[in-house]
Amino acid sequence: MPMKTILHILFDADSLTSRILCVLVYILLYDFIYEKYIYGVFGYMEGIDYNPMGIIYFISWIIISILPIFFYHRINEISTFLCLFVYILVYIPFVHGLFVIDGMSAAEIFSYAIILCLFFVLYFQLHRVPLIVGIQIKPTMPLYVIEIITLALTLIFIASRASSMHFVNIFTQVDLLYDLRSENAEKVGERSLILYIQGWLVGAFYPFLLVWYLKYKSYIKSVLILAGYLALFMVDMQKSTFLIPFLLVSFYLLIKWKEELICDRLHSFIFWIIIISSSFLMLVSDSGNELLFTIAAIVLLRTICVTGWLTQMYLHFFQENPYTYYSHINIVNAITNAYPYDVPLGMAVAYNTQNANATFFLTEGIASWGLVGVFITGLIFLILLYFIDSITSRYQKSDIFVIFIPSLFSMLNASIFSTLLTGGLFILFLLFACFDPNEEKTTIIQYNI
Repeated sequence: MPMKTILHILFDADSLTSRILCVLVYILLYDFIYEKYIYGVFGYMEGIDYNPMGIIYFISWIIISILPIFFYHRINEISTFLCLFVYILVYIPFVHGLFVIDGMSAAEIFSYAIILCLFFVLYFQLHRVPLIVGIQIKPTMPLYVIEIITLALTLIFIASRASSMHFVNIFTQVDLLYDLRSENAEKVGERSLILYIQGWLVGAFYPFLLVWYLKYKSYIKSVLILAGYLALFMVDMQKSTFLIPFLLVSFYLLIKWKEELICDRLHSFIFWIIIISSSFLMLVSDSGNELLFTIAAIVLLRTICVTGWLTQMYLHFFQENPYTYYSHINIVNAITNAYPYDVPLGMAVAYNTQNANATFFLTEGIASWGLVGVFITGLIFLILLYFIDSITSRYQKSDIFVIFIPSLFSMLNASIFSTLLTGGLFILFLLFACFDPNEEKTTIIQYNI
């Protein structure tokens, strides 16, 4: 068999064999990591279970985990790009968390799993639905206006938080990083305008401008955007803020180099990178090396498996405590004053031992209204994805993939409403709607520095 044919079978998205093989190897490894590392090392944390699956549960888990990938074929729209990551880092851990949890009936487990599975099938088929093309706000906003707004917001942020700025190594100074993060968060408060400004810069203005600067070789301005991200990291101490600019530049260069290849093989690249890196970290996590243990915890506990154990934590908590009925959202609570807890949702779920912030299927889903909440959240996310595809239809596909990376980070770690408001996604919608890429092309080239 020719090598080209073998590569096609193993890596291309239009090969069902490739898709099934990637998912099957990944979920079996995930189960092993969850049992031996997450539960084995961190099982002392409240709410983390590993109840070995019987044959019926095991087969059901395999089928429900794999089924959505039958309907994925390649990266067609930004919605497919976003959903691929949500499938890998949210759906698969969520479903696994259900099937190894203690204290839930089979009816509850299968109800959650089947509803979620059906939604992800729909998400991967969304590109087949005709879009509302040409969503645009007139008159358009010139690029220099966006630059002025970005500069003003950056200066306001730095001026207000200069005393809280520190730089720490995210790998060797983890304890200091968490202490400074907590200290800085207490200083600014949860509803401060500065938090919104920070989210708008990270999730909207910076990635939007960075892609345009890279596209038209404005390298000095590109470096200034990277410096802006560094300034934000020195305040919020979030690892994602530190890593996002490197991911933006790396992925931009990669997708510009081989766009069609990335669209065809992104799923296999992600799966095999996670499989290989996770296997290595499992081997070295108990070597006694503090740095390797920290890296393993960041990658395995806090990234790959985090939705799995948080799913169990949220399910256990809301079996015994009242749902929020969306009152954990500040706007809703301002109207209803019905939030049932004295501390933020993430702290309440973790019984004040940590801040268990989680993805939207847990916060807007389980926490809000249990199974009904998951259904409503799935529907809201479906509508949101359709709107994202429609509003970005005037833009080059490779550009919007890069611009949406910070929003993707937020989706994986926060509620939909947090992503929209404090994460900058709503501002990003306005930028896409107000900006005309065709009008600005000549101007950018003419005044490029």
